[in-house]
Amino acid sequence: MRLFNKVILTVLTSLCYHHCIAQDSVLTASGAIKLTIENNFNVIISRNEIEIGKINNNWALAGALPIISATANKTIGVNNLTQKLSNGTTTEKNGNGTQNFNAGLTVTWTVFDGFKMFATKKRLEQLELQGEYNFRKTINETVYNALSSYYNIVTLIEQKQATQEQISLYNGRYQLAQRKFEIGTGAKYEVLEAEVDLNEQRSALLALENSIALAKSNLTNLMGLKSDTSYQLIDTIIVQPLPLLDDVKAKINKQNPDMLLANNNLLILANSKKEINAKRMPVVALNGFYNFVRSRNSAGFTLLNQTYGPSGSIGVSIPLFNGGLVNKELRIADINSRNQELTIQQTKYNIETYLSNAYINYYNALKAVDLEKSNLSLATENINIAMERYRVLNITAVELRQIQISYNAIKNRLYNALNQAKQAEAEIALLTGDITNL
Repeated sequence: MRLFNKVILTVLTSLCYHHCIAQDSVLTASGAIKLTIENNFNVIISRNEIEIGKINNNWALAGALPIISATANKTIGVNNLTQKLSNGTTTEKNGNGTQNFNAGLTVTWTVFDGFKMFATKKRLEQLELQGEYNFRKTINETVYNALSSYYNIVTLIEQKQATQEQISLYNGRYQLAQRKFEIGTGAKYEVLEAEVDLNEQRSALLALENSIALAKSNLTNLMGLKSDTSYQLIDTIIVQPLPLLDDVKAKINKQNPDMLLANNNLLILANSKKEINAKRMPVVALNGFYNFVRSRNSAGFTLLNQTYGPSGSIGVSIPLFNGGLVNKELRIADINSRNQELTIQQTKYNIETYLSNAYINYYNALKAVDLEKSNLSLATENINIAMERYRVLNITAVELRQIQISYNAIKNRLYNALNQAKQAEAEIALLTGDITNL
């Protein structure tokens, strides 16, 4: 099953790569999410760390399984023998060869340790869950960074398009000023001012193109792609409606990775306390042995001695006094648990504050979007009229320039408001743990 899942994951990753980011194709926000989840190095490392937790979560590490060991040893020696017996017999022999061989099998099984093994196993299960929660946290934060980068790039693209439109308008003003100067109805300073403003917009366009290139490079890195990967992004931000704030708050305890980690850490501390408390209890261990011993001498009273067979024992260890160390450890464990409970409360308050602020930013941004769309409609009509009035000498170059600046400012405020709303939308999804579903 695991091999099958890996094969499916590889196929999906390949399909996603070719579908979401074919050369010079349009990369969608959902495509950026998929590529980030599959290719980002921090996500992959965090996914691998889950395996460590799974490996460590076993009864052997908890101390509940028996330990079996085998030993063998052979000794060969040459000794000089001098032996006197009670009947008066004397034996002397030099170069006496001796061979000793022993082998054994030992089984040690702790059958009772004050229930420490069960608390340890439970703690290992919580540590495995902690790895999964850390993985979820890494995914959420990395995807959020990718989405934030994505929509910042889209905003820059929109600003670039607005600047290109401004260049067209400023170029029209420059050409009008040039013709007016040539026929004697305009001043030289109007031509120079129009040219300076035109070059300023061209400089702004170069700065935006540079910002887009750098932002795309960062996004490419977040998606775990090669730096020379080429793709295009959509040039429109579409804001989605938000769920009710109360519904979102209800998801925090169940889905927010920080809350899951904080609650899980409290459970780990509780099981650690049980492990400490078990030090007060007796430890009962069963020991089993099977030994084989052979000793052979070329001279002496005993020429061959061989024993073998099983044996067993029960060991009981009862702690009587350890200087009050267990009590001290338990007091520290209680303090850590209280601190963790405060951390949980603080984490919840922080998340609710961030959530409330995100909703405020979102709805204020929507109000700004509606306002700036209305302003843009008026400014578009105004700039068309102003260009015609400037052509027939009804307004000055200064007045036309101010109208153009106002038009550009309205567009930038509109794009920034859209980006603010989308960033708030992504932050809310991050706080509820739903960001991978965007």
